[in-house]
Amino acid sequence: MRTRSDYRVAGFSLVELLVVIAILAVLIGLILPATQAAREWSNLAACQNNLRQIGVALVLHHDSHRVLPHNGGWDGKQEINATDGSLFTPSTLDKSINTTFRWGVGQPGLSPTAQTGPWCFSILPFLDQQEIHQKMDWTKPVASYICLSRRTVQAYEVIEDDKWGSYQAGGWKWGKTDYGANEYLIGPRPKCLRFLQITDGVSNTLMVGEKAFDPSVQMPSSWYYDEGFFIGGSAGTARHGLEILRDGNRIRHEQNWGAAHKHGANFLFADGSVRVFAFDTPWSVMAPQLVPNDGDVLPHVGN
Repeated sequence: MRTRSDYRVAGFSLVELLVVIAILAVLIGLILPATQAAREWSNLAACQNNLRQIGVALVLHHDSHRVLPHNGGWDGKQEINATDGSLFTPSTLDKSINTTFRWGVGQPGLSPTAQTGPWCFSILPFLDQQEIHQKMDWTKPVASYICLSRRTVQAYEVIEDDKWGSYQAGGWKWGKTDYGANEYLIGPRPKCLRFLQITDGVSNTLMVGEKAFDPSVQMPSSWYYDEGFFIGGSAGTARHGLEILRDGNRIRHEQNWGAAHKHGANFLFADGSVRVFAFDTPWSVMAPQLVPNDGDVLPHVGN
């Protein structure tokens, strides 16, 4: 005779199920940090590769024009079309000081000294971005200008923010950059320097680095110290500060350097090398590597 126990279906008891769930939780806890670490190392390597490409493009610009590009600036008359067909000059009203800054826009066909756009516009042809350069298509993002640890590769429409700035951007979406040039080497329009003028040595002079970023201020729709890579003369594309800061709210992002990476920020030197500087790097180490011809040289620093 069959009993009820003969028809019992094999399965997990509650205790066994809880044990399985606990084991899965431990495994997930072990795997997620490793996955995140691998992703960050990948992003760090991609960021460094971006800077190496930028370094090659700057050298090719120098070979072609016998000078490095400058950071551009408004020529006092340039206007471009807004999305509605009207003419305007891109600008930022800095609400903290109640001052309006008018910007230049990259324009093909100008000489290096006359160029109104920044260095990152000038080197587009040497990054295989001739079409964006020739068509003045600032709505197209450039992957080589974006660190994936910080944001995705896309263009953003510019909208006035509540506290920091009011912007004239013509209703367009604008591609941005996470890299700023050393303003002592790649400075305002119209001065262009040559490699021969880097008398402190190309291995001792910073050329381009990751810029400081406060996500509570520099939101995707904001231009505050984060203007597009077509915009000449702004601190969105060049810096001269002495601090290296990890991305975060209420940091001193204006004019400084920084990154979303774990240990430090990437910097391109004029010899083409890319080095990581720790977030706690003192100003006394940064300062000699910004000015290209002050005679103040430190031993090789950075990783």
